[in-house]
Order: sequence, then C-alpha cells, then structure tokens
Amino acid sequence: MQPFSLLVKPCGADCNLACEYCFYRGHAPGRMSPAVLERMLSTYCALPFRDKSVAFQGGEPTLAGLGFFRMASRHEAQFSIQTNATLLTDEWAEFLAAGRWLVGASIDGPQPVHDRFRGDHAATVAGIRRLERAGVDYNLLTVVSQSNVSNPVGTYLYLRDNFSTRFHQYIECTGPCREITAEQWGDFLCGLFDEWARRDARTVSVRLFDSIVAQMVVGHPTQCSFGTSCRQYLVVEHDGSVYPCDFHVREDLRLGNVMTDSWDKMLSCGKYADFARRKLANLPSACIGCRHYRWCHGDCPRNRREGRSVLCAGWMRFFDHAIPILEEIVKSL
Repeated sequence: MQPFSLLVKPCGADCNLACEYCFYRGHAPGRMSPAVLERMLSTYCALPFRDKSVAFQGGEPTLAGLGFFRMASRHEAQFSIQTNATLLTDEWAEFLAAGRWLVGASIDGPQPVHDRFRGDHAATVAGIRRLERAGVDYNLLTVVSQSNVSNPVGTYLYLRDNFSTRFHQYIECTGPCREITAEQWGDFLCGLFDEWARRDARTVSVRLFDSIVAQMVVGHPTQCSFGTSCRQYLVVEHDGSVYPCDFHVREDLRLGNVMTDSWDKMLSCGKYADFARRKLANLPSACIGCRHYRWCHGDCPRNRREGRSVLCAGWMRFFDHAIPILEEIVKSL
C-alpha cells in the first residue's frame, strides 16, 4: 500500500475566531466523538507502512479539548496540529512537548497586520510564548492576503526576529475574500526571497523554497501543490467522512466514512482516482509548454480559473527570479 497521511478536522469549521479569508468557513461545525477518533486511528495505525502522519486542523482543533488529544496520543504516529494558538495554556504546551507534537501556529505579522483580518494578536503571541517555554517544536504559518502582501520584507523580519522558530510557511490567499493578485504574489515572493537569500538561506526554512530545492535534489517536491497528482493525503471530517482534499470537502467527492469503509476501499475507489488525475487534466497548452511547468505543474487546482492558475504571472516572475539563485545555492551545499 502506498503511504498516505491524514488531515483531521475534529471540530469541522468551528473556530473561536472568524478570520475573514478562511476558506473553510461555511462547512459544518461539530465534534469528533471518541468512537470515531478510536476507529480512525486504530485502523490507520494498523496499515502496512511504517511512517504514519496525522495532522489536526480546523476551524480551530483545540476546541476539541485536551482530553481528546490525550486519547489520540495513545496511538503510534507522528502527530501535528495547526492552531491559531489563542487557546493554548501551559498544560497544553506541556502535553505537546511531552508527546513531541509538531505545532503550526498561524500568525500574519505584527499586531495591526494580523488583527486586520484574523484578530487577537496578543493571545496568539502569548500562546506561542508558551510553546517556546515548554520547548515545543513549532513553525509559523502566514496567510498572504491584502493585509501583508505589500510588505514581504517587513513581514518576514517580524517573524524571524520575534520568534524562536526558524521554520516559516507562506500561503497565498485566493479566496473567498481578501484575495491577492498574481502581480502582488510575484512581488511578495521576490521580496521575501531576496531578503531570505541575502543571509538566511542556510538558517531559515521557508517551505516553498525548500520544496523547490527538493525538486532540484531528489526530483520531487515537498509541497503538494507542486506535485503531479492530487493524491497526497486524506481528509477526515468530524463525523468520520473522508474526502481527498480539504479544499474540496464536497458531498460529490465524499469517499466514504471511517466507521463503515476500509482505507483500502476508499483509496482504490474510482472517485479518488478521478480526483487525483485532475491535477494535470485539461491544462492549457500554454501550461504544458511553459518553461516553469516542471516546478508548479499548473499550480494547485483550487487556484485555477478556466484551466489556468490565477497566480500564473506571479509564479512565472518568481521562478524567473529565484530558480537561478536556488540552483547556485544547491551547487554550494
């Protein structure tokens, strides 16, 4: 069996914040029951491959409660959680540190920037400080929206200089609101890259740049949006329903339910195979013949309008600018 990871939504879309740009708003809230949690993890951890990876996202997954995650940690897997960090307590931090959980903390920049569309910057920073004091491995996830897209260097330096982690992830906002344009995305990436390459290329990990380096070195990306197939992980909603991607949690793409269907059945169903093929299906000839096709493979399907990524021009500008420099960095390693 080909290894795969799980992305779990234990509270559905339920969240203590109301970020304006959240793509998951509109999905049903709820709570995953102990029975669904146990069935999901016991069957997944019994599968015949070694590395098991389970990530909890939301909404805000910590709303499920610390007891829920103590139950999850009884199983053998690499666990991670993506959180807005506002509800983290010292007890939470101690638990995450003891279980060697990887934590993604969402923060978009300094207080005026972060609070423009997300809110409660002070509580987010307080939560991150608890993670730091407890020695939790964590990274920072930043949504690039109209709040910060015009200031890539300031955003990067704030995150680099005010937090102990050296792992950053920048996610483009392409809806449902506060979306950025291709020109803005290209400008942001080039500005971010230049500041990073100037002195941090060997000390700060930016997921996008790491993914391109991985393609250069080992031939495949670490970022799923750059892959050739949308068959990277499975999403499990709070009721146990399974979907191929959290950007496509729709009834017509429901693969089954962990309470009634085996992983093998869901992975081998035609609906999943058809979804996986969509990554390269129906791409315009301009994409296939593009000099940068090998890097983006048409970008994530969620960003496409009429077959082509709405960020295409921005990606092309970034690749033209950064690829030669990254190639030199790789040669020097």
